[in-house]
Amino acid sequence: MSTPIRILFVDDEERILRSLSLQFRRHYEVLTESDPLRALERLRSEPVQIIVSDQRMPQMSGAELLERAREIAPDSIRILLTGYSDLDAAVQALNNGGIYRYLNKPWDPQEMAQTLRGAAEIANRRLLAGPARDGGLLPSSLNVLLLDDDPQTLDCVGGFCSSGGHRLLRARDLEEALELLNEESVDLLVSDLVFAGEDTTPLLKSLAQAHPRLLSLVVTPFRDTTALLKLINEAQIFRYLPKPIRRGLFEQGLKAAAKQSLSWKSRPEQIALRQAELPRQQADKEKVASLLGMLGRLRGRLSA
Repeated sequence: MSTPIRILFVDDEERILRSLSLQFRRHYEVLTESDPLRALERLRSEPVQIIVSDQRMPQMSGAELLERAREIAPDSIRILLTGYSDLDAAVQALNNGGIYRYLNKPWDPQEMAQTLRGAAEIANRRLLAGPARDGGLLPSSLNVLLLDDDPQTLDCVGGFCSSGGHRLLRARDLEEALELLNEESVDLLVSDLVFAGEDTTPLLKSLAQAHPRLLSLVVTPFRDTTALLKLINEAQIFRYLPKPIRRGLFEQGLKAAAKQSLSWKSRPEQIALRQAELPRQQADKEKVASLLGMLGRLRGRLSA
């Protein structure tokens, strides 16, 4: 890499920090902090491209740390590391901290190395590209695809589109959704994890590979930590929102997604901090591969 990538590891256990430093100091400029408050102060005074934080620390949770780190260093790539299956923490880290990956402790050295390598590649491209240029006037409208028949979801998304001048697209099933994705320029996807009796997870994972700038908001009654972690890592979802819908929270997520999408549209050269992990299970791999084939026109349009 032409530019040194700085990684800040935050964990209240010095033993873990020493282990991480020993593993990665040959490839990156490694910084470590056992105190989250000192870590935040460091972010205010030093450039850091990647932040890896433990979740359970006495002074502050990792999810809270990454949320605050996002405000201080919005271009940083944030990773949450935890040994606990905590759905609320994962949701907070995703929705408020905008995390790139969620990794389990004890971590697999190869998985950790691969995750940091992918994050470093994105960070290095951004460093080489320099500051994003002002793209002039922001585009004003987006295409929003809704894959949910819930009247509450429709009312909320419909109201968001009407008030913001966005175009609402709807599909009756996943087959029609694929046709729309191939034919229309979709910016935001709002989807339940089950739509028209079908699992939408493979589609979310496929879109993360075919169209990294399409932001997906998942609205679902399911509360499964393992499923959410896969959606974070393999589908790079933008928000995870529980049902029954809390309208204020839902509208906040839609507005945040619209702001990000409009910014990307105005600055097409800007490097997005997104790179989905390839599915690991064979069944998932086969489904995603099949759907990527069906999304051929979408991929061709975006690469043209």
